[in-house]
Amino acid sequence: MAKHMSKGKSAATATVAEEKARFVSKKPQAAVKGEVHKADRKAEEKEKKAGCKDKALVQLKTQFAKEVNKIKSSCGGNLKWNKIHLDRFLRQIKVETINPGETYKKFQNKFSKLLEGIISEIYRILLGLKYIKNAPNYTEIVLKTKIFATLSLMIVTLFLIIKMPSTYKKAYAVVLNNQVVGYVKNKTEAQNLLTEIAKEVKQKHNTDSFILQNQIQLKAIEPGQYRETKIDDLKSTIIEKGKVLVKRYALFVDSNPYFVFENPKLPGKILERLKSVYYGSKASQARFKEKVEVKPVYVSPDMKVADEESAFTKIMFGKDQVIEYIVKEGDTLWDLSRKYNLSVDDIFASNPGLSEKIMPGQKIRLTKATPLINVMLEKEVEYEEVIPKKVNVVKSDKYYTTQTIVKQEGKDGKAKIRAKIVYMNGLEYDRQIISQQVIQKPVERIVVVGTKKPPAYFATGRFSFPAWGTLTSRFGYRGRGFHEGIDIAMPWGSNVYAADGGVVEFTGWSGGYGKLIIINHQNGYQTYYGHLSKILVSPGQKVAKGQLIAKSGSTGRSTGPHLHFEVRKNGVPQNPLRYLR
Repeated sequence: MAKHMSKGKSAATATVAEEKARFVSKKPQAAVKGEVHKADRKAEEKEKKAGCKDKALVQLKTQFAKEVNKIKSSCGGNLKWNKIHLDRFLRQIKVETINPGETYKKFQNKFSKLLEGIISEIYRILLGLKYIKNAPNYTEIVLKTKIFATLSLMIVTLFLIIKMPSTYKKAYAVVLNNQVVGYVKNKTEAQNLLTEIAKEVKQKHNTDSFILQNQIQLKAIEPGQYRETKIDDLKSTIIEKGKVLVKRYALFVDSNPYFVFENPKLPGKILERLKSVYYGSKASQARFKEKVEVKPVYVSPDMKVADEESAFTKIMFGKDQVIEYIVKEGDTLWDLSRKYNLSVDDIFASNPGLSEKIMPGQKIRLTKATPLINVMLEKEVEYEEVIPKKVNVVKSDKYYTTQTIVKQEGKDGKAKIRAKIVYMNGLEYDRQIISQQVIQKPVERIVVVGTKKPPAYFATGRFSFPAWGTLTSRFGYRGRGFHEGIDIAMPWGSNVYAADGGVVEFTGWSGGYGKLIIINHQNGYQTYYGHLSKILVSPGQKVAKGQLIAKSGSTGRSTGPHLHFEVRKNGVPQNPLRYLR
């Protein structure tokens, strides 16, 4: 009977241990406070029925209940079966995949709680196994539990890696003008965006070279801040707000930009053409006076580019240079036009309301076009140059002041010159003598000048106006004929005076001249006075400068009362206006 009871006790213990193992592994949801006490009561009842008196078994059950309560407390009482957690987790992952707007922090909290529950569940199972190590299939249960735990963790981790939405991966915000205009998932997508922008700019503006006035920046963002942005929308926004600047080529003169070209070869072509205009085959040796540069620039696509002809014309004829001139005594518009190489019409155009009569002290504008770029050429030359003879003037009271006697004619010398000539725009601009070698010395010229006062009828060498009136016809071609003098209109019978001292050579009627007086000034010059109404001198008479010699009229070939006046040098008609003072 004792043996039987002993065997029964052992069997009862094994039965309890086996029942304990089944309780831990297959019904974890019973691990709540009330259910644990209920399990304890059932165990005690079985123990009593079996007649078990083993205190160690009671202690084992008590200790197990305490450990379960600890696990339950640490997990907040959430010790439901692992499959329930896994199902809920999969449903949450599916929601996150569909709605990537959930923040990373929310996902992290959910995942941490779920993972904590799985680990707690596995820990509870392992802890339960600690107290049933005497079970017959203990080793098999431990091995299966470890495999189950490992596979569960691997499956969950792999699923998270594959199914994790882009919200939780590293992304970038596209910043333009300190404003976020969109998002890209990674740098590869950013590079694709830039490629698309380049394609559109090339298609629209026909250039590969461009920049954005407002630069794009990529800013790494925290997980969860990513918002899906369409590449086309982002591209349009960047092109519109970034202000595209395309590459062009500007011509700078003295660091100032003047022209913008689309073709980088066109500025060089224009500059070479400019050199060729002035120097032909020697254009390669020419240089520019100004600092001329061609530089790449980035400008608005709407900026007008220069064409070859308009740029060349502007460079060659340049900008207007305005000179403000103060009229001096004796100035005329004709004199100013010759002095500044302008036409009278240009002067009138620059000075609205200006009349031909200008007064000393009056301010007028003289506008002259000057080239934008001046082309220089330096050349070394050798040539012979005349060395002017010196003139030695000797005064003598034996001669009149109007007389000059050459005692020695003299002779010019010769020299071989080596010089550097600087040309600007085809004209000589400067000359520098490098060396000079005298080939023939000059011979001095000796001139004797009289100091004795001459008679009044002696010529002074300078002519005065023979009458007062209006200049109606100048020297030169007039219609088909050549007019050998000037015509001065005046009333019939006006006074006519000798232009300089001399001897009356002719008086009388002379064809188209009508009544004519010729005065020989005995210095190679003669003066003619035609169309007279009355002659007051006779041939051979000596007359002084300014002496009254006749009255004006309209005799001969004449259309009205006027004086025809000529100046002849050695018998050749001269322009009287060059001599009259």
